[in-house]
Amino acid sequence: MLVWNDILHPVSIHLPIESTLQEALDFMQESKLTRLLIGNEQQGIVGYIDRSSLLKQIQATGNLLDQVEYQKDMVKVPVDSPIAFFHNISVVLGVDQSGKITGYTSARDARNRLGQYKLEQLNHIFNSSGIGIITTDSHFEISFMNETAEQILGLPKSVLQYRNYKALLTIDKDLDEVLSGKQLLSVESSINFKRTSGNFSPLYEHGKIIGIVHIFSHRERLGEAMNELEFVRNITDDLQAIYSSENEQIVVVNHAGKIVRIAGTFLQEFWQVQHPEQLIESDVYQLEKAGIFYPNIADLCMTQKKKLSLIQESKSGRMVWSVATPVFHGDQLEKIVILSRDITGIHVLRSDLEVTPATDASELATRQANHKKLVYRSQVMESLVDELKHIAKVDSTVLLVGESGVGKEVFAQAIHEFSMRKNEPFIRVNCGALPESLIESELFGYEKGAFTGADQKGKPGMFEMGHKGSIFLDEVTELPYNMQVKLLRVLQEREIMRVGGTRTIPVDIRIIVATNQNMKELVRSQKFREDLFYRLYVVPIEIPPLRKRIADIIPLAIHFLKEFNEMYALEKSINRDALHMLEGYSWPGNVRELQNVIERLVVKTRSDSIGTQDVIPNLFKEEPLARENKTVVLDIMPLKDAVEEVENQLISLALKKYGTAARVAKILGVSPATVSRRMQRRLQ
Repeated sequence: MLVWNDILHPVSIHLPIESTLQEALDFMQESKLTRLLIGNEQQGIVGYIDRSSLLKQIQATGNLLDQVEYQKDMVKVPVDSPIAFFHNISVVLGVDQSGKITGYTSARDARNRLGQYKLEQLNHIFNSSGIGIITTDSHFEISFMNETAEQILGLPKSVLQYRNYKALLTIDKDLDEVLSGKQLLSVESSINFKRTSGNFSPLYEHGKIIGIVHIFSHRERLGEAMNELEFVRNITDDLQAIYSSENEQIVVVNHAGKIVRIAGTFLQEFWQVQHPEQLIESDVYQLEKAGIFYPNIADLCMTQKKKLSLIQESKSGRMVWSVATPVFHGDQLEKIVILSRDITGIHVLRSDLEVTPATDASELATRQANHKKLVYRSQVMESLVDELKHIAKVDSTVLLVGESGVGKEVFAQAIHEFSMRKNEPFIRVNCGALPESLIESELFGYEKGAFTGADQKGKPGMFEMGHKGSIFLDEVTELPYNMQVKLLRVLQEREIMRVGGTRTIPVDIRIIVATNQNMKELVRSQKFREDLFYRLYVVPIEIPPLRKRIADIIPLAIHFLKEFNEMYALEKSINRDALHMLEGYSWPGNVRELQNVIERLVVKTRSDSIGTQDVIPNLFKEEPLARENKTVVLDIMPLKDAVEEVENQLISLALKKYGTAARVAKILGVSPATVSRRMQRRLQ
């Protein structure tokens, strides 16, 4: 077991608190360090700055004489305690028993060292089990092989390392498929006249495939009847800790539907039993019939004889994301291997709204007949939902502020459902979609004969229809200036007057409004009434964009996938790499854009499994209109400065999209040295 003292670097205060950006840059270049501790003798270490944050400060200020701004996301740990990781902490300071700081490291370095330690342990396990391991890079050049691999193949590492493994192997499978994410199980191959049997799997780093890993043993020693599952059985106990560290459960179901093995993290609350041994030899069909879980992914996998992924719900209310893979021996299905992860932490709030006939309601204001769901897993959303539950208890006006597509209507419905008015009507009004000539009659109704073409019986407005319930005014800043006065009266007096009417009608209604604009700026420019602004600005709630709550992307993607599968009667799945790619996108259109992308993927993808090859063109495809846009010049400037500004913008956009100078150079059609010079010039 590693403790912090095993990986800490010697500590010293590298940079005084009052240092300038220039001094920090010079010190970092001279010392070849990528991270500098900051402090003084009196206060000790107060923070740190790394290369990335230093370059961002230089780029933001442009003045190297500005004082450096340091980061404080650090934590002190006893040097003899086991390595553990903390949320939102980048630097770890080790302290001895007297409380003195004796060393430091970064959370990233600690994870890398711990991963290396686990790899060494795993290598010892495989060596002890007589298992050979060979890894390659993305060009199939051998990057690693353990001692057992040398013994099995009869060739030393010095001979094989850095040689093309694909060219050396005799195999009837296409190894390029492994680089695309496919796993090849129970594959026979030979090298140096040595026959082996094993599996080829993608080698991942930070969610990306960087090569392949071949795990194998002597074919002669395994025997003709031994396949990869038997091979795994011999080392299940050794690999248990590895699966457990990923919080994933592995269930092996035989061809008759009997559970024969459970490894990894046992999902006790899902199964409602104390120990995995209690489930061995259990029949999955009987468990399904007893209501322990639904649906039966093992049965579906056996029937369709292909890999499946779906969400299973248990009798106890737990939800797990399961991936079932069929394993064949020849043409016969032998086993189903099910990998499951508990996703109950994905909170889903259902708004089971009362549906009443709305024959008199405008098409622009609907009583929500469909069940809206607020799906989230992030801490920021959990705090926001707690706040919504609290303010829903009172009838104060709520102002929802957020970018377009964040789901303001869903939040408005959540407030309604958390309130005492949940059994009363919920009226939605899109103020920007109402024709100006009809706004007053739609909102407040009209008496008979109020205007030409009016219904002779008159008609109640949306405020009347929402009596005792809630009304949601979306895009409230789109209301004409004269209509803002009438809305102000409703807020102040809680009464309305129909068009053509002579009497006021009291209304008891909760008002929720939303906008994606800066209301204070609209007030300053006299496009929105100041008195109405203060009436609406009672309980402002800011809804964060999706890029600031990354933990919600995968739960939302899974939710929309399930929704569109049901809508179009499909059974599409999405693999883990594709989900991680969705996490890495900025989502300028927020939840609405994510929903549209998932629907597009479900409809357009030909195969049953959505992978990275499907996601990439749908996220980063150049739009024709975008390519037609030309550079817009708004002021006169020297031609040299204009050319330099265009170059800077192109490089900045390309770096954001492609990440590395080499790829940017290829896309822009220049040399990497040119890109590097331009980047250095921007930092000067």
